[in-house]
Formats: sequence, C-alpha cells, structure tokens
Amino acid sequence: MESKEVFVKAHTRVIKQRVYRFVCKNCNQVVERTCYPSQPLYCLECRPQKAKPSKPNRKAIAKSKKKFTAQQPVAEEFIV
Repeated sequence: MESKEVFVKAHTRVIKQRVYRFVCKNCNQVVERTCYPSQPLYCLECRPQKAKPSKPNRKAIAKSKKKFTAQQPVAEEFIV
C-alpha cells in the first residue's frame, strides 16, 4: 500500500493510497485504479484525473486591472 506524507503545521500526516477494483460506470469494464480513501466511479479513460490549473500570466492580469481613467466630456443636454 502506497502512502504520501503531508506536513501539516506541527505534525506529519500520512495519507494511504489503495488499489480499488471496480466496474466503471461509463464503459462497464472491470478496472483497477490506485487512489486515496474514496472509491472511484470511473476509469482513467472515461474520467481522467483533474490537472492542476496553471497560474495566469502576470502581464495579462496587469493589463486587465488597468482601467480607463480619462473621463469623456458629458454633453450639457444630458445634464439635468
């Protein structure tokens, strides 16, 4: 049984992995899959594990945060 050590504040927590043998809900095939404590429902081909989202580009964030600061003149006819 594989395990993973995770450091949590002042102590170390060991998370154990287990090999599950189950029938996939989508393709109805008997599959073996290694995962953490919860039993999976789908095989890796039908529902692959989620990839970690990539961090957005800093330059793109900076551009999106810039706002148009110059105010356009308001026509007098719209002022009440």
